[in-house]
Amino acid sequence: MQNATKEKNWANLLGLVMSLMEQAEKKFDDGATRKEWVMAMVKASADYINYPVDEDTLSKMIDSLCDMSKVVNGSGGDKGKNQEADAE
Repeated sequence: MQNATKEKNWANLLGLVMSLMEQAEKKFDDGATRKEWVMAMVKASADYINYPVDEDTLSKMIDSLCDMSKVVNGSGGDKGKNQEADAE
């Protein structure tokens, strides 16, 4: 029963993390500070509703979302430069 509850809330947790990441983009300049703030906010929210969150899993989730956004937004280093050169 407890696993089912965790799985049901996973989508909500993901939504919260994504929302907080968006807020952190506007508040902070560097990635480490953004991640630290997001993790603190998620931990505080989870503690408030007595929802266990594994910090290692949360950290990996944030890293994965950042990597995915870089690919989607085309800000992945050389790849973006090559796309600009191809457009000319």
